[in-house]
Amino acid sequence: MEGDLMAEKLDWGEHCIEPVFLAGWDSHPGLDSAEAYCRKIATAHYENFIIASKFTPAHIRQHIENIYAFCRYGDDLGDEAPFPNDQRTILLDAWEADLEEAARADWSGDPRHPILVAIQHTSKEFSIPVEPYWKLIQAFKMDQVKTRYENWQELKEYCTLSADPVGHLFLYVYGHDDEEMRKISDNTCTALQLANHWQDIARDWQQNRSYMPEDTMAKFSVDWQIYGRCKASAEWREMLAFEVERAQRLFDAGRPLWQMVDAHLAVDLMMFTKGGEAILASIRAQDYDTWSKRPTVSKFKQIRLYLQARRQWRRANKRQR
Repeated sequence: MEGDLMAEKLDWGEHCIEPVFLAGWDSHPGLDSAEAYCRKIATAHYENFIIASKFTPAHIRQHIENIYAFCRYGDDLGDEAPFPNDQRTILLDAWEADLEEAARADWSGDPRHPILVAIQHTSKEFSIPVEPYWKLIQAFKMDQVKTRYENWQELKEYCTLSADPVGHLFLYVYGHDDEEMRKISDNTCTALQLANHWQDIARDWQQNRSYMPEDTMAKFSVDWQIYGRCKASAEWREMLAFEVERAQRLFDAGRPLWQMVDAHLAVDLMMFTKGGEAILASIRAQDYDTWSKRPTVSKFKQIRLYLQARRQWRRANKRQR
């Protein structure tokens, strides 16, 4: 669930550039140790949305935690590794090469990183192709070179790499290999990505990054000089309201998937959607001023969402008995 937990960063260890060495390589030998490592990563939550909740079925929980560890590690390589962007790209290239080794011969290669040992097991178990993992790495690489988006189509294409593959991985683990489901899932995942972008506008700007499409800015007469004032002018509020409602429409478009999937996955989808919508509601409640205060979801709202999810989980259990 949502929480201002960003300070709880994981200490991955030391990465090296010359020669290239990724923190964690050649550690935690064996599948049991590798999965314990992923479990540790997954329980050190500092995300808006905990990817494996207490409602995740026991038989797939470890697999979801393996996927979380993969996403978290790659994201931190791209955002937190103490190197300039071009050297972070070198690390991400090494991460991609190790993924390719793990996927070799139908996930029978010999990766060096324990997270990829765990991912190898998960991918074999559920016949997951390498593509969604590869796409995520391409998004991490893109963040090293791209800090502006000319239009909505560019931003949407970024989301197809940075967000949508996570939904595909969830579908595979829950037993759904279906292209129609993946397309509907993309709506929810892109909406979640947008909600996070609009929540973190001020943080991104501190890193000289913006995900606001320039065509949206032009539509509301907001140029980079106005943007850089870090003030919520009338034009700014109208612009952000437009993008918040775009995200809301995507959440709405993703809802039909709830009726198509495993009942337990439907609870996860509901949690992700309502959590993302709570962020959008918080932005609206602040009258679209994301500069003076980062929008968050209150503890009371988190508890309400938890109780709602618990009720849905119980219903899912009854339906599957």
